[in-house]
Amino acid sequence: MSESAPFSHDVARTTVMAAVRDLDGTTVRDALLQSLLVAGVDDTVTRVIMPVLKEVGDGWESGELGVLHEHFVSSAFRGVLGELRMPVEGAQVRTVVLACPPHELHDLPLELFGAMLHARWWRVVSLGANTPMTAIADAVRFLGADAVVLAGVRRSAFESRTPSLTRLGSRVPVFLAGEGAHALPAAPPSTTVLPRDLRLAAITVDAVGSAAPPQAPTAQGAANGDAEPAVG
Repeated sequence: MSESAPFSHDVARTTVMAAVRDLDGTTVRDALLQSLLVAGVDDTVTRVIMPVLKEVGDGWESGELGVLHEHFVSSAFRGVLGELRMPVEGAQVRTVVLACPPHELHDLPLELFGAMLHARWWRVVSLGANTPMTAIADAVRFLGADAVVLAGVRRSAFESRTPSLTRLGSRVPVFLAGEGAHALPAAPPSTTVLPRDLRLAAITVDAVGSAAPPQAPTAQGAANGDAEPAVG
């Protein structure tokens, strides 16, 4: 993308996808950083990154792309998100724990959702894929977390853990995401299934606590090195 050309999500998406096919990490990084600077986190995630992930998945299923492309795109996207994750501080900061339940391995969409919450001034602590429920509960207790988001592609990831989810939900707001959550006939007691629309999902989680947060960190600040990256 030319720096002088008007920004376009379609162009950004096409550029990133072409770079993924070529395993060109530098171009992926540059295109995503430009999108983040110009369009912000929500638009970059929903209109650039997620469509690219779907296209890569479709390409893998059709045999057009290989496992190497799936691993490459995951690593490249995580790298960019890591560059932009700055510390969030202040009395109004809320903490959210993100995790995939046991045997759920697809945590990248949850990480992307975490970036959207971080932009809303949440402290995001990600436990990653295949996380035991006891570890999630321990993290909530240790951090004094304000919310938990669990994501899974299989219905059984939640249905088989209804007692644990109910206990956790009695202590902290618990949100369930992914196709596994939407396949449930009903959400476990004391839990909420998030909408598929990531913006609406972020708004739903962000409604926890009524205090208006301070201005969120910007991609520009991270790109300029105004703050050290934060872990989690």
